[in-house]
Amino acid sequence: MKILHLSPYCPVPPNFGGALRIYHLLKGITQNNDVTFVSFGRGNELKLLNDHFSSKVRELHIVDPPWTWSYRRIAQFYALWTSGSFFSLFSKSREMQKKLDEILGAEDFDIVQMEFPIMGNFELNTDAVKILDEHNIEYDNLFRMWKYQQNSLRRVHYYREYKKSYEEEIAACKKMDAIFVVSDRDRAILNKDVPHIPKFLIPNGVDTSYFTPQPTELEPYSMVFTGMMGYFPNYDGMLYFLDEIFPLILKKIPQAKVYIVGNSPPKCLQDRSADNIIVTGFVEDVRPYVWRSSLYVVPLRMGGGTRLKVLEALAMKKPVVTTSIGCEGINVVDGESVLIEDDPKEFAMRTIELLNDLAMRKILSSNGYDLIRSTYDWEIISAKMDESYQTILSMQKQIFNNMAEVAAK
Repeated sequence: MKILHLSPYCPVPPNFGGALRIYHLLKGITQNNDVTFVSFGRGNELKLLNDHFSSKVRELHIVDPPWTWSYRRIAQFYALWTSGSFFSLFSKSREMQKKLDEILGAEDFDIVQMEFPIMGNFELNTDAVKILDEHNIEYDNLFRMWKYQQNSLRRVHYYREYKKSYEEEIAACKKMDAIFVVSDRDRAILNKDVPHIPKFLIPNGVDTSYFTPQPTELEPYSMVFTGMMGYFPNYDGMLYFLDEIFPLILKKIPQAKVYIVGNSPPKCLQDRSADNIIVTGFVEDVRPYVWRSSLYVVPLRMGGGTRLKVLEALAMKKPVVTTSIGCEGINVVDGESVLIEDDPKEFAMRTIELLNDLAMRKILSSNGYDLIRSTYDWEIISAKMDESYQTILSMQKQIFNNMAEVAAK
């Protein structure tokens, strides 16, 4: 199949959730398909793409974005007073539209796949099947962030973004012939809001050749959380952990320690640093922190899609204690492959029990690891996406044939 693949950013290096998904699935689908990849990007990003994909992808194109990250705060403020969402400002590009017109005018494609709804805002003059890969449902994520945000100005921002993103995301979905979702919950939400568009479950995965178990000496009574700490759901989750869960753990295990690993932690989190609360900031490699910790905690109260950090921890054979939101979209079972608890007191109690129970930690980590190897390796997910392409094309062919039969009568 000939596929035109559109992304709002370069997925190299694959060092955060969206980039990881795009990178590994692009790598997978190029095995059996003829792929042209187009994304926004700057500077040396075309070279990075070529270094990773030149032998796999037929054509690689980079278009200068109409923004820079230094413009982000201004754009967030500006979005408060416009009809478009913050993300829609980042996708208005005459250069990208010109590049897409040029590519689609030169050749035909079977499929155009768009990463995120903002890439669905461009006009595509093609008969190709259009597929949207919904990494998460942005308006649902924004609603959750509004719910837990305490800052009044930011609450206004999140609520307005939620309302505008809802309209834009639904409009993008309605242009599609099919939608990829990462969880059953996301599919249920979109089935309610855009019921006539078929959805296919393509979950997130993990690189099991990189995130592997390691026979490292454990630091007793240590816990770890990893993620982009400038992202509100992540630092909210860790502030919630430090305020409502960790003090209860310390009452029973005074020597307990937690590592908060990830770039751009806000000042409110940095100020909590102590001998038993280690806020690392950016690190080149999170794996050593996970390997030497006794368990992995995911005290998230919000977020969208699925948390790749959970898949990575399980792939490293690390026992996980999580909220139900923290493990959304992953087929884990409470007490079998992870521990799931939403009440802070119960979360603390079960964490204490697990820190004191090596046998239970081994059972959970072994079961979680087996689940990852059998279900969530990126190669397995890529094959599922490839199968979905075939199904979607067959469905569209049947629709076309039915329309032709009706027209002939």
